[in-house]
Amino acid sequence: MVLKRLELEWRYHHRPDLAKEDRQLLQYALEFGRLLKVVYRHRLFAVLHEESRWYAGVFAARGSSHDAFGMVLDSWIIAIQGVIKPPECNELAQPIRAIRGELPLLVAQAQNRSRPFPEPVVTRLVESLVRGDVRDAREILSDMVAKGVPPDRLIVEVMLPAMAEIGRRWEFNEVEIFQEHLATEAMQILLAGPPLVMTGAAPKQGMNVLVSCVPGDEHALVPLALATYMEFKGLSVKNLGRSLPAAQIARAVAAFSPVALFLTFTAISRLDEALEAIEQCRAASPRCRIILGGSGALAAKAVLEDSGGLVAGDFEEGFRLAAEGPKDA
Repeated sequence: MVLKRLELEWRYHHRPDLAKEDRQLLQYALEFGRLLKVVYRHRLFAVLHEESRWYAGVFAARGSSHDAFGMVLDSWIIAIQGVIKPPECNELAQPIRAIRGELPLLVAQAQNRSRPFPEPVVTRLVESLVRGDVRDAREILSDMVAKGVPPDRLIVEVMLPAMAEIGRRWEFNEVEIFQEHLATEAMQILLAGPPLVMTGAAPKQGMNVLVSCVPGDEHALVPLALATYMEFKGLSVKNLGRSLPAAQIARAVAAFSPVALFLTFTAISRLDEALEAIEQCRAASPRCRIILGGSGALAAKAVLEDSGGLVAGDFEEGFRLAAEGPKDA
């Protein structure tokens, strides 16, 4: 019902903010629906407010401040009231109505928020990445290694901030989607080759770990960066990458008996998939530590930890949790 209403607006009302070739705003509306499912199931209403602030900023940066996101909210309210009888429908729609009432404030906050200024070397790296200039980006990193910066510090102090800055530029609609893709592909090449060769890595600690996205998560760059970082810290790492179903992740855990499984978790809308992965992997190997990180993991920390997962705030904390060894060891 929601998508049908938005499709009609896009098709018949000639909305310039909706009529883009990639139809991004319609895709965001669908993802917002997945978010609502998680929020209601796990009662994460504070998360709904924060995520709505992000959506308001994304819509505003793409030429539709109040109206398009307001239309998404209105469509969900109408859908709830059209399918569910009162008084339940009114109770269910109330959190969305609250966001709708605050929308002008959310938009203003999104448009007026201050942005951190990256370090100059991070900015230089970002500019190379969005051009897809792997050679120039590699020279930047090689110069830092030559100056004595360890590769693991290079990942957390330069490469991850560069990835975050590209994400912020995308959020503010300052880079095109093709530039974000160029940057992602370039960063994958950098993480897999010089100057991030394994010379200078810590001695192997005899601990093997697995790295994966939560099921349905397509952000393959973060697990690659995490796997590379953990290799430099002396762990033996197998990277499963993106989008594996929970059952396949659990089979990998059973096959390799890792001391820890890292699940990178970006979108809070994938919380149910993360919980399913935790359940199946705990059954496959009860002693394996399941460590989750990313913005989705931090937002749902209490839910994940109640289910037996561990939440790490950054790569270094993740390494410390893994280094503690198997559970009950």
